[in-house]
Amino acid sequence: MLNQLPLTFLLSFCRDKIPGKGEDSFCYSFCDSAGMLGVFDGCGGAGARTHAYYSGKTEAYMASRLCAGAFYDLFRMHYPEQQDTAAFVRDVLQPGTLEQLSRFQPPKVPGTIQIRGSMVRTLPSTAAAAIVQAQDDGSVKVGAIWAGDSRVYILDGRGLAQLTVDDATVTDPMLNIYEDGILKNIFCSDRAMHLNYREVVVKPPFMVLAASDGCYGYVTTPMEFEGLLLRTLLASKNVAHWEQILADAIGSFAGDDHAMCLAAFGYEGFDELKYSFNERTMHLWNTYIQPVENLPAEQREPRFALWEMYKHDYLRYLKDGQI
Repeated sequence: MLNQLPLTFLLSFCRDKIPGKGEDSFCYSFCDSAGMLGVFDGCGGAGARTHAYYSGKTEAYMASRLCAGAFYDLFRMHYPEQQDTAAFVRDVLQPGTLEQLSRFQPPKVPGTIQIRGSMVRTLPSTAAAAIVQAQDDGSVKVGAIWAGDSRVYILDGRGLAQLTVDDATVTDPMLNIYEDGILKNIFCSDRAMHLNYREVVVKPPFMVLAASDGCYGYVTTPMEFEGLLLRTLLASKNVAHWEQILADAIGSFAGDDHAMCLAAFGYEGFDELKYSFNERTMHLWNTYIQPVENLPAEQREPRFALWEMYKHDYLRYLKDGQI
């Protein structure tokens, strides 16, 4: 008999920076013993071409939705029977998603010259997903899967922790905010790519979330992203209200589309979840958020000094705390 996944609730949203022009997407699927949630950010620069074949939509728009659909369908077809997440990623998820992108490549128009730059991709998208699976001892195995700079996080009483490492020339989460790194690995149908994978086992209660870079890329420090999550959580009345005010809060300052899927495990209910983060929120506010908010916008050095303190817990699931 399969173990029961202690899912408390799930929330998700996908907002366009320019209404009707968004290129992010998401998907999720859960059964009794396992689940999957993910976000996908169509790469608008590399995939800006539009086609009548896609009803005038960009390749980035189509790519994020094709990837989301492939992840959803492949999870539904192969889980939870397979159980081995790493093998699923290697043998099913990566080749299956690439096959889906290949099937929907835009047709070449006869008589045209294909001019391609080194940055142009066919159907380019990032991907960040978590597969969660109940374990015999009551813990939950979390398999983080990614390509590009969308991320998977754990959020519990110790605070926010990143499980993924950006596939970019800048990998440090703090430095990434101030320097434009170049993506080195994304889903596309015309170049070689690979899915990264990291597996951790976590004791409930905790939350896991997948987020596109529009969610976390427009704060001045990574701790402010955690602060945003907790501030909106404690201000919310229920799950639906948290989903709304969190999406609104991100949309108030984000300069990009933003998508998120978040699942909570092992809480008795929403009120218990809120109560469990009171102490963490107070510590975060006093130690990091209030000092950052009192700094002039141009002062980076004090922010980086605070990051040096914060990152030890934030990077706790990465090997030796390194990125």
